[in-house]
Amino acid sequence: MAGIPTDACQTEPMSTFIELSHDVHDGMVTYPGLPVPRIGSVLSREQSRGRYADGIEFDIGSIEMCANTGTYLDTPFHRYADGHDLAGLPLERCADLRAVVVRTSLRGAVHVPQEVLANLRGAALLVHTAWDQHWGTPEYFSSDHAFLDEATVRSLIDAGVALVGIDSLNIDSTAGNDRPAHSLLLAAGVPIVEHLTNLQSVPSHGATFTATPVKVAGMGTFPVRAFATIPTRPAVCEVVFDCADVAVLANFWAHVLGASDPQIRSDEWATVRDPAPHGITVAFQRVPEGKVAKNRVHLDIWSTDIAGDTARLVTHGATAVGAIVSDESGSFQVLVDPEDNEFCLVSD
Repeated sequence: MAGIPTDACQTEPMSTFIELSHDVHDGMVTYPGLPVPRIGSVLSREQSRGRYADGIEFDIGSIEMCANTGTYLDTPFHRYADGHDLAGLPLERCADLRAVVVRTSLRGAVHVPQEVLANLRGAALLVHTAWDQHWGTPEYFSSDHAFLDEATVRSLIDAGVALVGIDSLNIDSTAGNDRPAHSLLLAAGVPIVEHLTNLQSVPSHGATFTATPVKVAGMGTFPVRAFATIPTRPAVCEVVFDCADVAVLANFWAHVLGASDPQIRSDEWATVRDPAPHGITVAFQRVPEGKVAKNRVHLDIWSTDIAGDTARLVTHGATAVGAIVSDESGSFQVLVDPEDNEFCLVSD
């Protein structure tokens, strides 16, 4: 068995970065009635020249702005006095989140399909409404923008969403004074990112999302540099297992990979996709022959708790082969699935 992770197995792929934030500039209007940012200089280049050696100059800028400027993130303190502020924002709530994009061309309440809700645990839901095309125009401030209603927000919270972002004026309807999306999401500790842009460039699945604000104590909202990351697709996109029962193996490997549900196309073919960005697909095809020898190829599965994951998978039909092996390179546990295909749980 390969077992111990290799340097090649740990190499991160190159990535494409997609900008999702509006530029902040002097005098811009983000939301009607809020003060505009004023950008200036504490120390100009001209003023700095007398302080340093010949040819050395610096610019130290200043900005006076409302926290709700440009593309910004709301924490619970924005809505609740006892909620955590920007300094208390967990990075796992705003950085390197699996991104799921929902698209709509309609105004009003956005519908989130059930199949999307089933795949939201721990993910950032990004709502692409194309309202950002109106940025910088009076139309952007119209109450006709898309938003999330109370029922949808409750379903997102029940689904375990980690963050919700939108590219419109407000995640709530601005036709009235109720703010159920802000109230419910922030009460549940789910950050909100508003005034996103360029979501048309982000795939529905396969990217990660990051939107990190400055760590300011005593403040609930601040602008962010929001971006999506798309790993370069690997050459290998699918590994196929021959087997006797495609449904049994597909359901088992869904538990191994943490996938929401396998795709069982027929008695002859089924697939399970690794939910990590650009994760490979594991496929199963029925063949008449049984397994007669050890696999010449097997899968290594990352684990942060090999003993715990081994116990969990054994309850789903796996069998552990020997004990956990550890050395200076890491640890691994050999297992076999319900049809005796070998695989390993590995850790650093």
